[in-house]
Amino acid sequence: MTIKSLGHINIVVDNIEEASQYYQSLLKASPQQKFPHFKNIGFSKSAGFMAEPENVEVCIEFLQIDQSDIFIELMEYHHPQGNRSAVDKKANTIGGVGHICLRVEDIDSEFHRIKHHPDVTLISLHDDYRPYQISSIEQGEFFFYDERLENDEQEKQAVCDIIGKIKYFYFIDKYGLQWEFEEGHSDIGS
Repeated sequence: MTIKSLGHINIVVDNIEEASQYYQSLLKASPQQKFPHFKNIGFSKSAGFMAEPENVEVCIEFLQIDQSDIFIELMEYHHPQGNRSAVDKKANTIGGVGHICLRVEDIDSEFHRIKHHPDVTLISLHDDYRPYQISSIEQGEFFFYDERLENDEQEKQAVCDIIGKIKYFYFIDKYGLQWEFEEGHSDIGS
């Protein structure tokens, strides 16, 4: 098996036009491709709709997030319709995707923008919640699986230096997805 890259982030929504506008505003996403009222037996069966796959009807829209190579796939199922329950998500909630991290510039401005964006909930409603810089760490607080890197004091210190530059915050969008905006991270996943 070879995994090459992230394909897309799928979000099932109740109104694709409204959701598209929402993510254009929230994540500076731009619409790239749309499949209105899509009906396709192969698609339906791959999605697990084995009974009456010819009756599955879905609108699909792909949006590119700002200047990244990350795409959102919005889906609005017209038939069959799914569960519409919301989830009260916290940073330590078990199950599902914990959060999706996007790297940003000028995190304090982004925090202000997101905090005042409609239909967004910050992970904490405390008055002092904002992006905080991660406190400095010591080399003994983590390890590399690669023995060569683990024994390289410069590599270990480089990680300590990187961690000490990271600032981030979490928020939950109106569809229940938890996002992280992060600034300053430059090693894993760079």
